[in-house]
Amino acid sequence: MRDWRDRWETPDFDFIDLDWVDNPHHELKAGQRDAKPLVVLFHGLEGSSKSHYAAAILSAAVERGWRGVVPHWRGCGGAPNRVPRAYHSGDYVELDALLSAVRVRVGSAPLLAIGVSLGGNVLLNWLGREKEKSRVWLKAAASVSAPIDLVASGTALDRGLNRIYA
Repeated sequence: MRDWRDRWETPDFDFIDLDWVDNPHHELKAGQRDAKPLVVLFHGLEGSSKSHYAAAILSAAVERGWRGVVPHWRGCGGAPNRVPRAYHSGDYVELDALLSAVRVRVGSAPLLAIGVSLGGNVLLNWLGREKEKSRVWLKAAASVSAPIDLVASGTALDRGLNRIYA
């Protein structure tokens, strides 16, 4: 689910794709756009804006008259990246850069961050490390099904059908 795609050029000469949704039937007067909340959804391992949970969360946001964006972790936007750099559960610096880029694009709109699975782990990591910044930048944050014990999660990914992720 997306209305449009934005490509952010990263400082290391790579890119990140951001898929945006908006409620096209929600009329806004001049100056109101910044007041419309934006849900920033950080997807899970090998996820994208096409993941079932992303579509469901963004649909719920649009029903409320909100906007939404899914910044894709590197390599997950559908096109190969230029730099051989993988995303990982501890990459809170990348999340910080993504939130900063989103803030530049939406002005003073209230930001609501949601992280699912690996995205939830990265979000929790960032919230713990950037306490003051998170209080200023976000109105709310939620982590859904985050793998807190990464060793146990990695072991589980090596078994059965889960091997598809490896």
